[in-house]
Amino acid sequence: MTTKARIAALQWFHDRGEVGWFKLSENPPSREMMGKMIRDGQLQQRSQGDFKVMLSSLTDKGRQDLHEATR
Repeated sequence: MTTKARIAALQWFHDRGEVGWFKLSENPPSREMMGKMIRDGQLQQRSQGDFKVMLSSLTDKGRQDLHEATR
């Protein structure tokens, strides 16, 4: 079962694509939620190299889980 908070977090990343920086006013998922999504294989982080921002985006599993939760 996917919680409302998890669905909202999946949708947040789905709507934005690959994200490096975001404003708190955009109401992003918490670091805790992002950690859970990474552990569950729904979110991935990609390094752009030393001293550059990490990019986060949904994995195929994350997109599939969102699709299944919103049908």
